[in-house]
Amino acid sequence: MQGITIEIIRDKDLPKNYMVLMNKWRKKEFGRKAIKNFKKDYFPSAKFFFVKEDKNIVAFGCLRDISIRYLGKTYDLLGICNIVSIQKGRGYGWILIKAMIDYLKKTGKTGLGFTVVSGFFKKAGLSVKSNFIKRFIYINPITKEEIIDDEGDGIYYDGKDHFIKKVLSTKSTVYINILHW
Repeated sequence: MQGITIEIIRDKDLPKNYMVLMNKWRKKEFGRKAIKNFKKDYFPSAKFFFVKEDKNIVAFGCLRDISIRYLGKTYDLLGICNIVSIQKGRGYGWILIKAMIDYLKKTGKTGLGFTVVSGFFKKAGLSVKSNFIKRFIYINPITKEEIIDDEGDGIYYDGKDHFIKKVLSTKSTVYINILHW
């Protein structure tokens, strides 16, 4: 594909028109509750990936910092989120995921996300674990309530810390610091 570029922007540097565009398409894809204040909700160091064709954004996604407690140890991962292809069936989503995987490989970080439509992500190069979300518990810091999301396959790239391999080797609970990333 000619004229295709990848742009990576940190959350603090996101232009307003990019945030408006992302919220427009997140609302179309995921509903009204998906609208975000990107600088507040993803701060301090999320990286937004934009696939552009001839300077027009055609797909976008994000890798954001996630802290996870597992077997008494804290792991710092990158959460895979906000994956949207504005134009379907043209390979833009695949290009986006490839760029994110390349970034994870380059940094050695583990990337983890959850979805109910994992087939696309597997074809694009991420590994998939069915119903993986059930292993992850969020504890509300105010009420101390444990919240378990009961629907979602894990999509991931296992980095140098081999976090995913460790989790898959046991049945122990994994604690996350963000309910939905």
